[in-house]
Amino acid sequence: MFRRYRTVESLKARECARALRIEDPFLASRLTAMGLLPGTLIEMIRRAPFGHTYYIKADGIRLALRKEEAQSILVDA
Repeated sequence: MFRRYRTVESLKARECARALRIEDPFLASRLTAMGLLPGTLIEMIRRAPFGHTYYIKADGIRLALRKEEAQSILVDA
């Protein structure tokens, strides 16, 4: 069985997905300190106009992510 993964960056507005893992170990420590753990339900709220910031809701907590942070979080397709 082939399983596809996406990143938070690829989510559309109001789309939800479950976080699977964070690929970059440095960013993983920062994001887990902010409450973004594997298994967390993530909802894309919106993107900034030029696409370098992503506003998400992770288990009821609102976060703003940079593009490289959003690209490092794998979510279930």
